[in-house]
Amino acid sequence: MKLAFAVLFLSCTLFAQEPTLPLTRGKAEYTAFIGGGTGVGHRSTHQFFYVGGRYGRVLTRDIFSGKMRGNVEYVFDALPLFIVFQPPRNAVGGGFNPMILKYNFTSGRRMIPFLEAGGGVIFTNRDVPVNTNHVNFTPQGGFGTHFLRPNNRAITFTGKYLHVSNAGLERRNAGINASVQFVLGYTWFK
Repeated sequence: MKLAFAVLFLSCTLFAQEPTLPLTRGKAEYTAFIGGGTGVGHRSTHQFFYVGGRYGRVLTRDIFSGKMRGNVEYVFDALPLFIVFQPPRNAVGGGFNPMILKYNFTSGRRMIPFLEAGGGVIFTNRDVPVNTNHVNFTPQGGFGTHFLRPNNRAITFTGKYLHVSNAGLERRNAGINASVQFVLGYTWFK
């Protein structure tokens, strides 16, 4: 009887343990996402829609403690479809964000909030904005949350600021100085 009680007690403690965090040093993140947003101010007539994939790798162990505990992750985004709805003609293309650094706040168990900043480039079939250039750079920054699901998966929501500029590749560099973007993704951690 004592043996049965001991086995039952040990079994219960195994199931009572907190789940392991999916974002620890060396772990990878794979995300499929859709996103979009709108320009603000004098570029409020410009809207964006894009589809992409994300690969990330956690670079550090947890740093800090308490609510600020977290780690640093390197992220790369591929954007095979990037549409800019602009008057008088829309632009379609693709691009990538080769350098995004992300800080994951790992003190929670059901959610992992994060901050990210980085940049990329988009290539379109028409100038964005009109009469500028079809190659544009996209510095960006934002915040989001991984809402954890079973089996090392998450639903990911991100809000970010995106700047679109040809960085002087053409004499005219009107750019889209401010745009607000929202991204929804499904994430696998491995």
